Amino acid sequence: MNLYKNHTLRELQVILNQSAKLTYAAQCNLLQELLARSVALSTIQLEAQIQEKETAIQSLSYLNDLGFVYNKDGNTITIKRSPRSTMMDVIAIFLGLVLFLIGLVYFWHMFAMFFGDNAFTLSKIFTYTLMISLGAIGFKMLGGVNRFLDYNSFLLLQSGSIISVNKGSFKGTQEVALTQLNLEKQSGELILYAGSIEIMRCTADNLAHKKTVAALMQKMMENQ
Repeated sequence: MNLYKNHTLRELQVILNQSAKLTYAAQCNLLQELLARSVALSTIQLEAQIQEKETAIQSLSYLNDLGFVYNKDGNTITIKRSPRSTMMDVIAIFLGLVLFLIGLVYFWHMFAMFFGDNAFTLSKIFTYTLMISLGAIGFKMLGGVNRFLDYNSFLLLQSGSIISVNKGSFKGTQEVALTQLNLEKQSGELILYAGSIEIMRCTADNLAHKKTVAALMQKMMENQ
């Protein structure tokens, strides 16, 4: 989809002047539209920005955004969960627990207001509803517990035609043939699998992340 097809030349020029603030996908769309119109605007800076991002994609720099660290030592590729992502999971779990407990307390206050001795007021209804909503958000954040347990001990090693995976969802090390490495799109997400084992996922609409996962898969397929 071309984001800029219906933009005027003046609008394109304004966007071009601020191209450094655009996402990788938006920059690619902008360059495509400018070249298609053959306008007399310099795209040198825009092309350099795109090239910089493509270099970062091929070097797997965006892999850290997905929560993983890549390393290659000789013929062995190692992929681990990044410490930053593990810490973010812990923080999200803690905040989720706090919000859930707060929401639970205010749920009981709400219950007592209708069926107990807690006086009924409109201000209380508003406050209790807000805090219970925060509790619901906290409950959803607690879903990070499963991710934390699943990836806390995550380790992928690939050398030759074999992929070895350690993950919290199963005991011991699972070995999978490199030929079973595949990408699948599910519900708007791109998921990298080694056989039936989920390695990582990203939003399919994020072009930089999507290409990073594809670049990782390519590097692994070439490492034989």
